[in-house]
Amino acid sequence: MAAEGELLKSQSVEQYKAEIERLAKELSETTHEKIQAAEYGLVVLEEKQSLKQQYDELESAYETVRHELEQLKEAFGQAYSNHRKVAEDGETREETLLQESASKEAYYLSKILELQTDLKQARTVVANVQSENERLSAVSLDLKEKEE
Repeated sequence: MAAEGELLKSQSVEQYKAEIERLAKELSETTHEKIQAAEYGLVVLEEKQSLKQQYDELESAYETVRHELEQLKEAFGQAYSNHRKVAEDGETREETLLQESASKEAYYLSKILELQTDLKQARTVVANVQSENERLSAVSLDLKEKEE
């Protein structure tokens, strides 16, 4: 029995050694997995930091572009308003000039008609005066002949 006890003890030691070896291997694998997980975690953290930095840069660029857009909208509004005002002023000025031209044209047409009427009257007067002069010349000539 002592040999049997020794055999059992020897098997038990072998089992313990095998169990210790298995546990050491599992511990090594678990440690390796934890190290690998930690490395992945660091990579993820670095990637997160990189993405956060990119996000911050994009956010800053967005704000800059948004501000520029607001300024452009304001400038466009002012330019459009100025253009509309200039166009309205131009149209008003054009209408005024057209009205003035039409008024002057009507005035000059009436003046031309008036002068044409005066000219016809003056021609009639001249014709009458010439006729009267011819008649008076004839009368004068008759009187001179009678006088002689």
